[in-house]
Amino acid sequence: MKKSLYFVRHGQSLANTGAKSMPDAEIPLTDLGMAQAQNLLQRWRQQQAAPAAIYASPLLRAQQTAAVFQQGYALPAHTLPTLREFACLSYPTVAGMLGEERALLAQHYWQTAAPAHRDGADADSFLDFYRRVADFRNTLDSFAPDSIFFGHGIWIGMLAWQLLGGRADTLQDKQQFRRFQTALPMYNTVVYRLDIQGEVCQLMHMRDLQG
Repeated sequence: MKKSLYFVRHGQSLANTGAKSMPDAEIPLTDLGMAQAQNLLQRWRQQQAAPAAIYASPLLRAQQTAAVFQQGYALPAHTLPTLREFACLSYPTVAGMLGEERALLAQHYWQTAAPAHRDGADADSFLDFYRRVADFRNTLDSFAPDSIFFGHGIWIGMLAWQLLGGRADTLQDKQQFRRFQTALPMYNTVVYRLDIQGEVCQLMHMRDLQG
């Protein structure tokens, strides 16, 4: 029997505008990001069945996006740590920086850092991130059909990478993932559907829900 799960990237966050760095867990949605979430809810009501359950990353921008659906469908939103964003740079590394400065450091990270490298105590290694998404995949059977998950674009990219057999063992694996992930449609409030039937999983970009 087939079941479908839905994955949504959060609305526009303050960090997406290039604003000064904040601790990752505290980055809020902008007014536009809140409007994007509301618009997605309207399109969802027109085109999709009501979600069976709502889950969100612990980070504020995902929680705020999920809250729009939580209120719209009168459902609780469950926090799921395995949905957490990939933090490749420590906050002390980027404190006080604007988006362009952060982007240069991130580019250097993707080009040079080994998969096991961790920038600081509040950062992930690439292997940490890979394993976190793998841990989520190991729980797929526990979620009801039509559950919806609010999280982060790079997380959805890693899910797609793993479903295609992508690895995280070498710097080359990491660089290949980055090229793959940045080529995917990952605008704010993008929706992907994961269809599961037996051992077969297929992830699909839902263009019809694009605003």
